[in-house]
Amino acid sequence: MPHHKRFLQHLLLLFLPTLIFAGNTGKIAGIVKDKANGEPLIGVNILVDGTMLGATSDLDGTFFILNVPPGKYTVEAQYIGYNTMKFENVEVNTDLTTELDIVMQETVLEMSEDIVVVAERELVVKDLTATTATVGSEEFATLPVTEVSEALQLQAGYVDGHVRGGRTGEVAYWIDGMPVTDKYDGGTVVDVNKDMVQELQFISGAFNAEYGQAMSGIVNITTKEPTEKFGGSITLYAGDYFSQHSGSPQYFNSGPPTAVGNDVYWNLNNFNPSNIYNAEGGLYGTIIPNKLSYYVNARYIYFGGWLYGKREFNPQNISYEDSLGNFQIARDPGGLGDGDYVPMNWNRKMYVQGKLIYNITPQMKVFYSYIRDDVHYEEYDRNYKLDPDGNPDQFRVGDSHIAKLTHTLSQSTYYDLGFSFFKKDYKKYVYEDPFDQRYIHPKINDAQQPYSFKSGGTNNQYFTRQTKTYLGKLDITSQVTKSHLLKLGLEARFNDLNFDDITLRPPLGDDLDLATGNPYMYQFPDGTPIPREYLQLPGLETPYHSQYRHKPIELSAYIQDKMEFHSIIVNLGVRIDHFRPDGVVLADPSDPDVYNPINPDHIFKPDGTPYTLDERMSFWYKPASNKTKISPRLGVSFPVTETGMVYFSYGQFFQIPNYELLYRNPQFKLGTGVGNQGTIGNADLKPEFTTSGEVGMKQQIGAESVLDITVFFRDVRDLTGTRADEILIYGGSASYSKLVNSDFGFIKGIIVSLRNRFTQGFNYTVDYTFQIAKGTASDPNAAQKALAAGIQPEVQLVPLSWDQRHTVNATASWVAESWGISLIGNLGSGLPYTPRATANVSSLRENSGLKPVSLNVDMRIYKDFELFSTKLTLFLRVFNLFDRLNQVNVYDDTGRADFTTDLNRAISYNLNLHFNTLEDWYNNASYYSEPRRIELGLMFNF
Repeated sequence: MPHHKRFLQHLLLLFLPTLIFAGNTGKIAGIVKDKANGEPLIGVNILVDGTMLGATSDLDGTFFILNVPPGKYTVEAQYIGYNTMKFENVEVNTDLTTELDIVMQETVLEMSEDIVVVAERELVVKDLTATTATVGSEEFATLPVTEVSEALQLQAGYVDGHVRGGRTGEVAYWIDGMPVTDKYDGGTVVDVNKDMVQELQFISGAFNAEYGQAMSGIVNITTKEPTEKFGGSITLYAGDYFSQHSGSPQYFNSGPPTAVGNDVYWNLNNFNPSNIYNAEGGLYGTIIPNKLSYYVNARYIYFGGWLYGKREFNPQNISYEDSLGNFQIARDPGGLGDGDYVPMNWNRKMYVQGKLIYNITPQMKVFYSYIRDDVHYEEYDRNYKLDPDGNPDQFRVGDSHIAKLTHTLSQSTYYDLGFSFFKKDYKKYVYEDPFDQRYIHPKINDAQQPYSFKSGGTNNQYFTRQTKTYLGKLDITSQVTKSHLLKLGLEARFNDLNFDDITLRPPLGDDLDLATGNPYMYQFPDGTPIPREYLQLPGLETPYHSQYRHKPIELSAYIQDKMEFHSIIVNLGVRIDHFRPDGVVLADPSDPDVYNPINPDHIFKPDGTPYTLDERMSFWYKPASNKTKISPRLGVSFPVTETGMVYFSYGQFFQIPNYELLYRNPQFKLGTGVGNQGTIGNADLKPEFTTSGEVGMKQQIGAESVLDITVFFRDVRDLTGTRADEILIYGGSASYSKLVNSDFGFIKGIIVSLRNRFTQGFNYTVDYTFQIAKGTASDPNAAQKALAAGIQPEVQLVPLSWDQRHTVNATASWVAESWGISLIGNLGSGLPYTPRATANVSSLRENSGLKPVSLNVDMRIYKDFELFSTKLTLFLRVFNLFDRLNQVNVYDDTGRADFTTDLNRAISYNLNLHFNTLEDWYNNASYYSEPRRIELGLMFNF
């Protein structure tokens, strides 16, 4: 068939209406030549072992194999009259081309002999046009990491959960080519167990047009694929924290109060292996040979944490001052606890992951994957340090279903058709039943003594939310010519958000006599339960209840061309995003609360009769407008030598603000009084926008190392903030703020990376990042908080709270025949903080101070044993090897976590404390990073 006709056919296919997958496969390409004369060989069969993938070399000997999942393969080249060539260890990465040039030798005397070559991927990947870090399954198995998130923290440009100076929630997460970002807060819907990861790709540069709804970076995870061979693994480990900075403070229940001195933590001086334990296992294999295969994995982990409380009090305890002026620590004996240490930042996780692949024909296959991520945990609140049972538990359950059909139309064209459903449920409460008889009256919870922890009460917030996302995609990818790989598509995403935030209130009123009253909220004074039929949750008209359900829709389309020439490689694309917010804004901003109107025109009709609530609802709101944005993307690489290249990328990136900002304070309820009374959300927020660019150079040094230097910038506009003028409430005595697109920032930096691949068992990586991240505000609510405190917000660029100027990440691994050791090191300069104003200095610039430098080292040692033709691995992991006290928060008068002048000032007051010492009050364990953690385990592979 003439080439121009074939090109037109491919072009017609590409312009069919499509929904597109982001890339989670790579390409193998090269040229086949005769060893004797260097002439191209036509019709050579190139096959990828263990798959149904392959290609045939064309008239000039070139070939390409599309849609290859990331991993390492054996590739065979077969040709009549020539020895079969086998290339082992051919590595394929997501969205990249693996070059494999083949030189074949004629068979001598009609005797065929396979020639085996161990392939090594080029250190300088020439088609990489943006900064991309790749962590494969081997690195996950070798390095001292237990979660995928820990591997992300090793990447250049990643600081304290922020990528290249961006806010949290600006990263998009993908699993097997499908987005799994929880659009409520920008987090993940589910976490993937690290042992199921085939490859993690972290893109922090200007990513291609196929990726959207992200401004800072892309985390693209490809899970492992099943094989025809049966196998599996079992991993068990246990551990605990053991720190030299731990003590055992005494309180009234165990002797006179004493200062804890330099002891930061509680209960970390006795190693207890049951504090952390993990059990996981995986199986893979076939159900129907060459047709149906599977990969399943399950994991249970209990993580006891390192922040402890001490059960000196039960939640029902009442401490008060009696009529004679004597302080009663416990009104009733039942209010005193058992004195046990209780973990307060623990979590229990259960993962279940499964993947099925069915080969319908050699050209068509389907796969289905399911991931369930079930987490039950507690976040530390030091106010409940002596009343730990009053702190709420939190629950996060994520479910993801992905179904995808891959159909190869020809050697140069294939498509993926897929659908997914994601659901994330989050709950926070002390007791599951909001009318549980154990809930305590809020007056007890609020009766906290100065410089003292709580001696009773429960957190009475009852919060639930759910995010559902239905997503459909179809992707067509075609190598329309030898130099052009074209992608075209659309994406449709339908979200369903439910939100319910309640502060439980006592049905008998807010007042309580601490000397004689019943501490339980749902009981009469004599202790009998209030009948269930008389109990009600606070109404939406009160300040104690907010609720909404919204169904926003996101649509997008893009076209992208990857052009691969000998002297230049170009990724060129454009993306269009459309958003339908399904929300409302106020018709009259001066009268925000429809349940409690202020303007007489909104209370009474022209004839003097009052409006009903339904009538006010009909004119109170107006719909938010739809939004559409277009963003171009460009990436270019110039291979300047066989071992060096220069690359450049530029793009404009739009992202809908997280839904928690759009729909915040859904009933538009505010406080009472004068001054600024709070903040409302804004369903009419525009997309946030950044222009990003980078220029980089990669150069191979010697045979096994590569140096990468990248200079980048980010110009960020239309960030969500509260910097606009305050909105006056009708009457003019009070005001409020609304979230608007008012904040902006500018980030610039340089990354120097040196990487060495495994050579004679040794490997190392070093990344250094110098970055300046400035903006008008780190927090969208910063301006409103300043106004509420009577302070004028900043009007200039200031260092953002994650502006770490100098960051160094390093890894080193030594692997011998049956044992190995690996280390991870992190060094970071101090993060900013805002110093406290003094009598001599009335105000100081925001984030003008620096916290101390942080340093951390993790280690893993392992030993392999052969056991019945299988492998048993014993390993030891130590996190924070040197037990360093890294100060993550500091007191604003000194810039240190271990000293504040407020302590001496409080001592001068001669306070009579009843529960704890002043030293312990100012000794805040949450101001420090995780102490030394030790884990010992074994892994059995079969």
